[in-house]
Amino acid sequence: MIKVNQGWRRVLKTVSVCAVLATPLAACGPLQMPLEDRAGNDQWLDTQIKSGILGEFTKVDHTYLMDVNVDIWKQEVMVTGLVDSKGKYYDVISLIKQDNRIKTVHDHLVVADEEMIEAYHRAEDEYGKNAVPTDSATQSVSDSWIESQIKALLLAEKGVSSVNYRWQSVQNIVYIMGDAQSDVELEKVLSIVRRIKGVSRVVSHVKVV
Repeated sequence: MIKVNQGWRRVLKTVSVCAVLATPLAACGPLQMPLEDRAGNDQWLDTQIKSGILGEFTKVDHTYLMDVNVDIWKQEVMVTGLVDSKGKYYDVISLIKQDNRIKTVHDHLVVADEEMIEAYHRAEDEYGKNAVPTDSATQSVSDSWIESQIKALLLAEKGVSSVNYRWQSVQNIVYIMGDAQSDVELEKVLSIVRRIKGVSRVVSHVKVV
């Protein structure tokens, strides 16, 4: 069993998860987040699906809330993170796939040994949002830092609607999904992400709409 690390990144993630679970679904109706190129019904349904998944995680194993990332866009689910056994991997994927409203599951959940996961969490907690190389074999730059750079750069980039994208960095591999308004926008987004220090690879599930 992985010991629950109380580092800032995992604590913040737990707090954000609790906020999602505590927010009434009625507050996420069609008028929520009007700048997204995602219909109100899609926003509503995506919120319901995510709340349901996180609710199942709390019932089964609270470590899933901290070790597994679930991003949803128009009923497509992107799963990333690290778990320490094949049993947990199958458990997580099974819990997600039981919701028949989900159209597609992009499965990038990694099974790693407990020592590697602990080293990964220690490095993330130690360096936080600083782009400092670590001694851990699992990464060379903080994933938290990479994610913060993506957010800042896409937000500042002209011709890119950053609200239409979801992303996670795990072991310096960036996974991204969402909608681009054109091939030009998509190439611009992927180019920005690839140029960020420490990013070793970009896996894209972005669609051009």
